[in-house]
Amino acid sequence: MIAYTTHLTRVAILALAFLPLRALPLHAQSRDSAYVMSTRAVASTVVSASVGGSLTMLPKPLTEYSVPAPMLDVRWRLAFPFGLHAFGRVGSNVATSLAQVGGYYARNLGPLTIAAGYSVSFMYGNLTYIDGFNSLEQRWTNYPMVATSWSIDDVTLSARVEAELTTAQQRTIDEQQVSSTANLFTGSSITLTLEQPFFGSTNILLGVTVAHSSNPYQSWFLYNTFQDRLVTTEFIVGFYL
Repeated sequence: MIAYTTHLTRVAILALAFLPLRALPLHAQSRDSAYVMSTRAVASTVVSASVGGSLTMLPKPLTEYSVPAPMLDVRWRLAFPFGLHAFGRVGSNVATSLAQVGGYYARNLGPLTIAAGYSVSFMYGNLTYIDGFNSLEQRWTNYPMVATSWSIDDVTLSARVEAELTTAQQRTIDEQQVSSTANLFTGSSITLTLEQPFFGSTNILLGVTVAHSSNPYQSWFLYNTFQDRLVTTEFIVGFYL
């Protein structure tokens, strides 16, 4: 556990060190109510969304080399008054598709916001179009979470810590069900993000997720039969609509 925490901390610090933090603006007007990863509570209903991509480095013990897995990534947040929020994500790279939806309650403490919530995701994996694989997988995963955001004018830094609970999983090879699991605690993750203006009225999302999981959704087709918890790193970029 100590080794994992040390590795996670190093990756997170390195990732944020290379994020292009823009010089802070002189005015006090903030855009963070329009950001999707910010947990900032708002006074009136706000809808925000980003479109971009993610790049996951699949765990090396399951592959001969560290293999990147890109994915189209759409994220959204619907902020209501009184600190209530709905949020979600849709992503796909044909072989793996993911839909996630959840909610949380947030409270502002000056420039700091703290939040707690819950989300549910459905993953569908399909490799039936590749000779030698012919595999399908369906998975439901729940994510209890705590999160925080820190806003400095137009720049918002956020951190989200989630537990990973696989509530249902079914794998099929050549139309034969080969495994089925339910109600397992399979890991945890931390997501660090930076949101800020990019060009003109356009905003940008940059971030990294470091997961410690025996069942990372991005590598479902690699069959982790030993159930080892491995570190998977996912880099995120998105542009706001």
